[in-house]
Amino acid sequence: PSAAVAAAVARPPPPPVPCSTWLDGFASKETPARTPPPPGLEATAAAAAEESQEEDEDEEELLQRKDFGSRSMKAFFEQYWDEERIRQGLADGTLIKGTLRVSGTKYSTAHVKPEGAKNNERDLIVRGKSARNRAVHMDVVIIQPLSEAEVHARHHMGDRSRDREAAPAEDEEDDEDEDDDEDDDDEATAPFIASRATAESDSDEEVVLGRSLVKAPAAAVEEAKPAEAGDGGSYSAPRYAKVVAIAEPAGSGRVIVCSLHPNDRAGRETGNCIVKETDTLLKALPTDKRMPWILIQVNDVTRKVLSLPGRLDPYQLWPVQMIGWKETSSLPLGRLKGECLGKAGDLAVEERHALIENNLDSHDVDFEDALLDEVDTIVAEARRSFDDEVTRRLDLRQKRIFTIDPATARDLDDAIHVDLDEERQEVEIGVHIADVSHFLKLGSRVDDEAQVRTTSVYLISRVLPMLPHGLCNHLCSLNPNEPKLAFSAFFRLKLATGELVQEPKPWFKKSAISSVCRLNYDEVQRILDGQEIEKPPVYGEYEWADIEKDLFLLYKVCGKVRTSRMTGGALSISKQKMIFHTRDTQDGIPTGYHLESHSASHWIIEELMLLANRCVAMHLAHSRLSDFSVLRNHEPPNREKADKLLKMLTENLGIYWESKDAGSIYRSCQGIYRKYGATMGLCVEMMTMRAGMMQAKYFVYNNEEVCNGEVSPHHFALNFDYYTHFTSPIRRYPDVMVHRVLDALLTGSDDGFQRNDDAHEQVEKCNGKKTSTRRCSDQIDRAVFCIYLRAQKSWFYTIGTVLAFGKDKKTRSDVVTVYCSQLGRESTVALISAPASPADFHHFGDVDDTLMLPESFRVCSRGLVELEWLPADGDSTRRTRQSLKMLACVPIVIIPTDTVPIDYALFFVSPFHPRFEDLSTQVTERARRGFEWIEGDEDGVDVLYAAGIDTMEPPPVLED
Repeated sequence: PSAAVAAAVARPPPPPVPCSTWLDGFASKETPARTPPPPGLEATAAAAAEESQEEDEDEEELLQRKDFGSRSMKAFFEQYWDEERIRQGLADGTLIKGTLRVSGTKYSTAHVKPEGAKNNERDLIVRGKSARNRAVHMDVVIIQPLSEAEVHARHHMGDRSRDREAAPAEDEEDDEDEDDDEDDDDEATAPFIASRATAESDSDEEVVLGRSLVKAPAAAVEEAKPAEAGDGGSYSAPRYAKVVAIAEPAGSGRVIVCSLHPNDRAGRETGNCIVKETDTLLKALPTDKRMPWILIQVNDVTRKVLSLPGRLDPYQLWPVQMIGWKETSSLPLGRLKGECLGKAGDLAVEERHALIENNLDSHDVDFEDALLDEVDTIVAEARRSFDDEVTRRLDLRQKRIFTIDPATARDLDDAIHVDLDEERQEVEIGVHIADVSHFLKLGSRVDDEAQVRTTSVYLISRVLPMLPHGLCNHLCSLNPNEPKLAFSAFFRLKLATGELVQEPKPWFKKSAISSVCRLNYDEVQRILDGQEIEKPPVYGEYEWADIEKDLFLLYKVCGKVRTSRMTGGALSISKQKMIFHTRDTQDGIPTGYHLESHSASHWIIEELMLLANRCVAMHLAHSRLSDFSVLRNHEPPNREKADKLLKMLTENLGIYWESKDAGSIYRSCQGIYRKYGATMGLCVEMMTMRAGMMQAKYFVYNNEEVCNGEVSPHHFALNFDYYTHFTSPIRRYPDVMVHRVLDALLTGSDDGFQRNDDAHEQVEKCNGKKTSTRRCSDQIDRAVFCIYLRAQKSWFYTIGTVLAFGKDKKTRSDVVTVYCSQLGRESTVALISAPASPADFHHFGDVDDTLMLPESFRVCSRGLVELEWLPADGDSTRRTRQSLKMLACVPIVIIPTDTVPIDYALFFVSPFHPRFEDLSTQVTERARRGFEWIEGDEDGVDVLYAAGIDTMEPPPVLED
């Protein structure tokens, strides 16, 4: 039966069709159409443009109809409060303003962190569709906290029958499964894929290690149980609220990527995508499962664009925007907002998909001509005045300065030099950064655009720069043998220990440099390993031997800096990432991959940049302009969540673990690496990042707030009292802000930098964009992996580490959460026993392999599931039992699925499969066994919370 599953469910996607949906009338003003219409569509586009006003009128008329979206005229939602009532409520504290974040594991649950709340303050929970009151993920909302009586009243009266939501109950586990689909008619029956089951959320209150398959005893964790005195935690009862108004439609106003389907549940379930002549509405299914389904009117424009009546292609991705949501409609109304992106699974389409979904599509637009003209003027003036400018700077053009960057880097914004002081047994380090702020002036067009972009966005084979190429790749880039303006930081290190010397103190100067050599990380590593390389050119009066000597000196001293930093209480988490090979392909489909390394050549530069950033931060924090200085802090982990991980590892699994500070976490992780191996070490590091670890953020330093304890400048992971970003102004706007204030300190100026509210607003914008680019990168990485899987002639076999046992909330099926260190992410494996229905698994493509499913499985305890396996021939005398324990490292197979959005499914590998033995030998016998679950007081262990577990929300980045 298992072989039949793999063969019968193979369903290749329909053949690609040309995107025939370009039309000027749909292009948004913010994101203009980037390609001309395909031949023959000019007339269609023109006609659509003429009818766009008519379409607006039709949609407005539809919104005004009282019966729109409802089979009856009853109201699904409460009316929003008026402005005066909201103003009064915010003033007296009865109302709260904050951003709504919808859970990806349970759509009916959302969370709101009040504006100004600290990271360790618990969110308010908005539970159920009616309580959310038409607000969507990332809307800024006004909420009213509910009293305990109101919570129970909503539970017992009306809400359950109206939208199948549930308020907290004594037996919440039973309620959760019942409540998940709040509108039967609005939910599609998705293919059985569990890879996203634990991976879609943007909440601070999300399950990482989920509930057991075995029902917990009465003493287990209850959602509303307060912490007992002396328990060492800060557990507090959750607060519930309802939305009474939307302050800013940040979520509902954005463009949403969707696939289009008939407004017919039966048709969706059978795969029949035919839109009939009598149909008046379509349904748009967002690829972001935190967003609601959207209704689109079938009118003259949509008929022309989509060739209706007829078949919709469910694999095409469309930009859609909500235009209204009435109280009497269970779903919002929307409209197409641009051309078809193309078919899911195409690399270019997936890149555009990720950019739009993370609000970065405005970066994928050419700079305006007027801005480029301004850049040309800046470049011409810089060249004309270069010699005069050098006279006002420290001239280091004869210094032996060189760069070390990735081989593919085009914008080189940092260079270094090292001098040995044998008499004092010290080395002087110079970190020379492109002087972007010298050319980027406040009020200029190019600076205004940089303030909007705030960062460069790195895609698979291209970069969307923060600055035009005339600046980032040419004028500012520290290319070899080209005189350039720089901002230099100088500091001295003790040769024997790597300790930062305080006499003389670090100092800073505007400079002029000329790099004598460009090296890449691979070349440097081969040199340090004693291998021969093809020597890059060396300019000036220097020879290759001088460069080699500098590299080994840097290796020696930076190794001591790193050792001192880690033993002194810093935290470093291993980063394992698949780098796909797409450069030599015509279609962008990866031909292979390698795992990203973090060798000595990388950490030499890392340590020098950390030191430069730290020295600049200390200087700014103790300066006369400290209150205008941009620093970067990292708050300690959420104590409640960190304690849950501590309790689980030590009490339930018997693993030594300390988490009182960054240093103890690092030492605990290293102990696990030594004792249990790299696979488990990587897994526990991931668990650490999920267990309440915060994201580092930019902030404007305020001495009064720091002294009062309202804000801490301390960087938890680095264990630095002060830290900032100074070293990458070509690609990060906060670095430009830092350069401007530092320059003002050197020159005695009081202008040329952002102040007060302007600085605070810009910093918040930078934090938001940094989060968006991180999510975008992670989404693209996942898509590229799926594309790679689809292109292979065999399935992807690897090792997964068992994290938890639970149930998929949508399918109600039993699943096991595993962490795949090779992918750097956690996913879920469906516990499907043979024979399985072909409809349960939508396999993409055709491979010469067999999916072998267990004959049965049995849940034995909170920490043990047993799988019964039979060989392919069904010989029951060879039956074997596989035990899955917590943190056991077991073979898994990853198979691409024929779904939108592009995805994959995971399965355990049968002990009878030919790949099983080879995979098993990749880990130690101890790692294969896993850990016995030690029963005990389960309070606080049943659920381990983490900040934002999501395929679109990767773990926090400690620093970059």
